[in-house]
Amino acid sequence: MRRSILLNTLTASLTVFLSTTAILHAAPSGVLKIAVGADPETFDPHFNDLPTGNTVDLHVLEGLFRLDAENNVIKELATDYSYSDDGKVFTVKIEKGRKFSNGDLLDAQAVAASFNRLLDPKVASIYRGLYSSIQRVTAPDEETVQFHTAEPNGHILLLLASTTATIVNVSAIEKMGSEYSRKPVGSGPYMVESFVGGERYRLVPNPNYQGRFPAKLEAIEFVVVPEDGSRMALIETGEVDIVERVPPESIAAIDALDQASVMKPPSMFSINMEIVLRGAMENPKVREALNLAVDRKGMVEGILGGLGTPSVTMPGPGTQNELRVTFDPIPYDPQRAKALLKEAGYGPGDLSLTMVCPNGRYIKDAMVCQALQGSFQAIGINATAKVVDRGTWSEIIGRKPDQREDNMGMVGRATAGMDFTLYRLFKTGVGANTTGYSSPRVDKLLAEGRATTDVKKQKEIYAEIQKQIWEDRPFVFLWYQTQAVGVSDRVKGFQVQPNETMQFDKISLQ
Repeated sequence: MRRSILLNTLTASLTVFLSTTAILHAAPSGVLKIAVGADPETFDPHFNDLPTGNTVDLHVLEGLFRLDAENNVIKELATDYSYSDDGKVFTVKIEKGRKFSNGDLLDAQAVAASFNRLLDPKVASIYRGLYSSIQRVTAPDEETVQFHTAEPNGHILLLLASTTATIVNVSAIEKMGSEYSRKPVGSGPYMVESFVGGERYRLVPNPNYQGRFPAKLEAIEFVVVPEDGSRMALIETGEVDIVERVPPESIAAIDALDQASVMKPPSMFSINMEIVLRGAMENPKVREALNLAVDRKGMVEGILGGLGTPSVTMPGPGTQNELRVTFDPIPYDPQRAKALLKEAGYGPGDLSLTMVCPNGRYIKDAMVCQALQGSFQAIGINATAKVVDRGTWSEIIGRKPDQREDNMGMVGRATAGMDFTLYRLFKTGVGANTTGYSSPRVDKLLAEGRATTDVKKQKEIYAEIQKQIWEDRPFVFLWYQTQAVGVSDRVKGFQVQPNETMQFDKISLQ
């Protein structure tokens, strides 16, 4: 009798265990279809600069740390971390026995190789300057990674949680060459099964995945549809489950559907015209005039349909709110703008400028560009708006300042972390600083802000930096874009980070 009770108890316990295990590691189910407006040129995290690429990197690669949907830093490959007494060595312990999707070992040596590639000047990653405080990365043993910095870095966790810092398989890159940028070998829950440039790409589960965020779906299919109307038609007909960047005129129509609605997750996207600081654009009176010429509130309501908030500082909301400060909105004052141009020595028609904008990258970007052209012409500037395809736009705005022929470009910035955002855009000589902005005072403050871990000091330092940048007007500051994503009712648990990176950790299809 006792043996029977014991056997029944063991059987029941085993059933509960297996049932719980099945719930925790349920087989992937369903195919999620997503229509995106922009086609990533690369999935290599050291060169990708689009949220659609970040979405792939987040799920195909793994980092030591990652950001959740609210931009909180959480562990991924890391199990523990510590700082040296002098703050110049950051040590991370990683999980043992992890592998890339091709079976290669993902140990500390592989992690170090990935970061040293990011730092290699010969590789020329567009993010190398941002990580320049890291001098080298070593692996004392198979589960220990050490980051050796030139100075203490109080923001290193956020640096390492970016998709830029996800771990690439360097040996696979050496074998695959350029093919790696389309089919990266990672250790994340998914793999890139196929990629057809300009058309579509497809993710499928990684059978070798060993982490804490297993694949929930049999496949994720992305279709590239730059034109807004065509993209919206796909969710209206039920051909896709998610459409990104719903234009304002389509929101009511999608909300009226029986099977879908528009979600508006928080967004940190700061949309601006980034000025190339040479010639007339070096004159602060000219830059102030350009900023005064823009009716931000009118454009947000009339062109964006309310999907934006006029800028009150450069970093968008959610960048790192405890360090973010705001200022008085820039007024719309075309008469004052004309007076400033006259003070700078430019009468009507004396100053010409060219601005470059993408078509389909941001909400109503082409229309905004044309409206800005009219605004600048209204104060006596010969302004020319060049609206180009995303590839051409990306190439132009990625050039070094002395190689650019335009005077400003429309760019949206959305990176978590105040150091991450400001250092890459405003530190003298950093690769992502494509305006040529240079301020010895800001450079000094950026170094001080990066070096301290004292939050009170950080607040003081970054407040000064933001104030200086706001007053210098290196951009024509515009607005913070509101996300609008069309989602089918059958999609549950879908999340979007404030930088427009989609997350599928909790997703299911009904």
